[in-house]
Order: sequence, then structure tokens, then C-alpha cells
Amino acid sequence: MTRVLALAVLAVLSGCASLPTSGPTANQVVSGLQPGEVEVIAITPSTPSGEAADAEALAGWTIPDGSGANDRVTPGDRLMITVYEVGYSLFGNAGSATDTAGALPSGTTRTFPTLVVPDSGQIRFPYAGTIYVNGLSSDAVARAIEQKLRGKSQYLQVMAVTEPGPGRSALIGGDVAKPGRVTLTSDRERLLDLVALAGGPTARKADTVVRLARGRFISEARLDAIGPNGGENVVVAPGDRIELLRSPRTLTVLGAAQKVSEVPFDGSTMTLSEAIARTGGPLDERADARGVFIFRYERRERDGQTVRQPVIYRLDLMDPAAYFAAQQFAMRPKDVMLIANARTNQIEKFLRLVSALSGPVVTGVVLTQ
Repeated sequence: MTRVLALAVLAVLSGCASLPTSGPTANQVVSGLQPGEVEVIAITPSTPSGEAADAEALAGWTIPDGSGANDRVTPGDRLMITVYEVGYSLFGNAGSATDTAGALPSGTTRTFPTLVVPDSGQIRFPYAGTIYVNGLSSDAVARAIEQKLRGKSQYLQVMAVTEPGPGRSALIGGDVAKPGRVTLTSDRERLLDLVALAGGPTARKADTVVRLARGRFISEARLDAIGPNGGENVVVAPGDRIELLRSPRTLTVLGAAQKVSEVPFDGSTMTLSEAIARTGGPLDERADARGVFIFRYERRERDGQTVRQPVIYRLDLMDPAAYFAAQQFAMRPKDVMLIANARTNQIEKFLRLVSALSGPVVTGVVLTQ
């Protein structure tokens, strides 16, 4: 029987290298690298991890506040003009020239059909001729008409009301609840105001990118990174185009973790300690706590050019200082975290396999005796 067992053990040993595994050991990760191919950096409290946003391929933010006043007349606006007259009237019944002294003069009111401001910015008004109104406030339009009619009516006052047209609006679309055109007012709405008016994003704020296009300029930022008083929350200008894009940020966790998965960013940043906690941490029976690896590309200067250099960061959870380092190390989207298998894990698998194979052999030998 001993001879049979020995043969079984030899057969298993010959296939030991091909035992199933969820990932490499820490030694296999390091020894499998070619010299100078990949930089391996130990994570300590002094290890720089850069900004989490470094891996974002966003256009950045360069667009300033909109400079145009949203209470000014622009082409496409509609003007409603009313003329009030007392005494001899230009637009109503003329007062009598024989009115007795002290009698109250007659008054007339005339509201004119709505005028749509053309692309030229000029309107034509009865007895006033052509008036350039583009860029004027409603009060300034009324004063301009009064000045043109001066001397043609005894006592005259003009009131102008502007109804904003499409030229005084911005467009918002993409992953929002209510995409469409938003009319801008004299309140000078900001970027977050328009997002709110459109019903907010359909995805999580952390998974949403805001893209603002003004003319030939484009700026982008994460929605959760735009604060009420931040530089990205600019005053929206007429003609701006705002698009909300769903762009989730995740990192991948592999190896001997409690949960192999994609871990989403819940905010603008995530530390290494938070990432480990969200995976449930290393498996006690399989993981090597000395081998937590982060795989990423870093920007490096080489020969005057910026290149992407593969880098592996290693964390040793058996070192108490590593827990302080993990709180400071910023994760980035598309990072890959690998929790290495312990070397004893392969031995344990081998022993379980030997036990599983030797049991039937022993039973068969006993039965044949």
C-alpha cells in the first residue's frame, strides 16, 4: 500500500505547478518582471501618489463667467411697446383745441403689436423710424422711442417690455432628467442652476462629467467637483451648450480579496485604505498581507517628452506604518489592485488534492487484501 501511495504522490507532484489559483504570489509578481521594465515602489507615508484626477482625460476648465448681461435685448426677443399720451395725441384721438383752462386733458393709451427683433438688431416704430435696440435694456428702448417722438405729441410716455427669445438662452442635454433650452434671466444663472433647472443628472454625481461649450472653447469637470463658490460654477452666457455625460470611475480588484470586483468611486477621491475596505480586505486563508499591489501608469519626463510609464506600488499590511500610508495614498480610475496569494496557499491546495486522491487508493488497496 505504501508503494501505491508513493506513486500517487509522485503523480500529483508532477502536476503541482498547474494547480488552479486566483492569482500570483508576491514573489511571482516581483520576480516575473524584466530589469528596468516596470518600476516597483514600496508604499510608505512619504510615498507621493499624485492627484486622483491625474488619470482623468478631461479637457480641464478654462471658460470664465459669461460677460453678457441677460437683461439686454438680443435678436429674436419680442418687444411689447405701449404709448401713453396726454393732450394732443399722436396715436389716439386729438384733444380739442378749445378745451377750457383748468380742464383735465384727455389721455390715450395705445399698445402696439409685438415686435420681433431681427438679426440686424433694428426695429421700425411708427413716426420714430428705425431704432437700434440690440444690447439695450427695456427701459433704454422706451427712452429711445420717446426721444424719437419728442415734439410730435403733447405729453408722451413709453413703456417697453421684453420677452426673451432663443438668443437669450442656453441648451442643456445629455444625461439629464429634462434636456432642452433654458431661458436666461437677469438673475445671471450659474452652471449648477441650469443643472438643477434641467432636473439634475440621471446618474450619480460622482459618475457625471459636465461639459460646457462656448464658441470654440470647451471645458469639462466632474459634477461632484463643482462647488457653489468654485471657479467651475460660472455664470452661463447666452448660446452656451451644456452636456452631462455619464462616465463612471472604477478600479479593479483581483486576487485573494474577499470580493473580486470593480469598485466605484463614491466621490471625487478614494484612498487605498478605503478601496481595501470596500473589497472586504484580504482573505485570511489565501492572501499574503505583505503583497498588496497597485498597477498603474504614471507620467514621466523622458528626453524632454512626457511618457506613460508602468509602475507597481506595493503595500505591506504587516507593517503598522502601512496603515497610515494607505490613508494618504490616492487611488485613480482604472487602477488595478492585486492582493497576492500566500505561498502556503499552494501547499494547502496540494495537501487537499493528495488527501482527495489517496483516500480512494487506500480504500481500494484495503478491499483487495
